[in-house]
Amino acid sequence: MDTWKEIEELQLRCEQYEGISLKLNWDMLRQPQVPGGTEQLLTYEDGQLVGFMGLYGFASSMEICGMVRPGFRRRGIFTALWNQALAIIERNRTSSVLLNTPAGSASGTGFLTGLPLKFSHSEYQMKWDAAAAKLASSDASSAASSVVLRPAREDEFDILVELDSSGFDISKEDAAEVYRLQKQENMQEHVMIELDGQPAGKMRLWTEDNETWIYGLTVSVKLRGLGIGRSALMQTIERERRNYNGINLEVALDNPNALRLYESCGFVIVNKQDYYSYK
Repeated sequence: MDTWKEIEELQLRCEQYEGISLKLNWDMLRQPQVPGGTEQLLTYEDGQLVGFMGLYGFASSMEICGMVRPGFRRRGIFTALWNQALAIIERNRTSSVLLNTPAGSASGTGFLTGLPLKFSHSEYQMKWDAAAAKLASSDASSAASSVVLRPAREDEFDILVELDSSGFDISKEDAAEVYRLQKQENMQEHVMIELDGQPAGKMRLWTEDNETWIYGLTVSVKLRGLGIGRSALMQTIERERRNYNGINLEVALDNPNALRLYESCGFVIVNKQDYYSYK
């Protein structure tokens, strides 16, 4: 069995055991391991994978998610993985570290609250649902006829960085580094959102096993309120439905405007992830 299959099997076992959904960032996990990028830590016993930890680098920041096979818990496996992760955090001089766990995971929450961590925030994972879409608001976007989606071009690097920097309140240096890492991920699709032929926003799509995830959707600050984001979402939903793909996204709990937008387009909450800050 190859490593990916082993991780998938362990993930399925842990999810079934607790009735949860782990966020393992498979779009990043499948990429080559590089310092400062995505790294994985594995623990085996008698040839069986019993512990996993994924370290996902985003420029100067890092997210971490891990799991231990039921029946092998309370043996110090996750603690050993965490100690290995601490060495990598120091090596990379990472300035911000977030550990995440499904809100419904008693074991994950119990372990993380026992570490010197501080609760940071929660995120909803949402999925488009046809029945919910029929009940959702059908208000038309005033910009709908003028919004066009197309692949982002190589020469639009600075525009994409500026949109991410202003849209997600991160430095341009970090936004540029994250974009460079994402460009290494061949399964990613960087999309430019145009209004009247001019860049107005962007998003990133990742599709695998007939499931598409929408990431990093943002609209230029000066163009918000025109329905550009709604039009981009509806066009993406229509395209992915034609391809028989499920459509998913994530939204922070403290972003009520985005949550209302997604719900009005037919997305429903299916999972909640809690994030804890190490530093």
